[in-house]
Amino acid sequence: MGGGGKGGSQSTSVEIPKWAEDAMRANLKKASGMGEIGYMPYYGPDTAAFTPMQEAGMQGAYNAASAFGLAEPGGDAMAGVPEAKDFGGGLRGYSSGDLFEQARAEFEARNPQQAAAYNRFFKPYGTPETNPNNPGDMNAPGFVPPAGTPEYYAWVASQIGNVRF
Repeated sequence: MGGGGKGGSQSTSVEIPKWAEDAMRANLKKASGMGEIGYMPYYGPDTAAFTPMQEAGMQGAYNAASAFGLAEPGGDAMAGVPEAKDFGGGLRGYSSGDLFEQARAEFEARNPQQAAAYNRFFKPYGTPETNPNNPGDMNAPGFVPPAGTPEYYAWVASQIGNVRF
């Protein structure tokens, strides 16, 4: 420590314990590796679809309105509502995953140089390197399970441990 007073200086030092320093270094390596993965879109359901009973109820209300001249006869109450996607197990809904794919493709088409500059920091998205599109063989090299499945989350967890520096 230096002296106080006019023109003097004072310094302080803090020593980080070795165990904390090792943990911080390991976490920074993991974070760096995860940063190379890039954006991981969600392809599961974002919003539930109407049930068949709800659709029938809306159509019934529409038909009643048309009977009193308040709507065009023979119209479809669901006109303009996109077709719901079947996610299995009786779950129907809408996903923003396809919108993400459209936006990504549009960005790459409109500005390929900027897209290439951005993408060079990450593993190629939607290529055989990141997903060989081979759902039949989970042991195939480079296989990535479908997003949103328990196998996918297990795969992501396994990849965090496989990051090389």
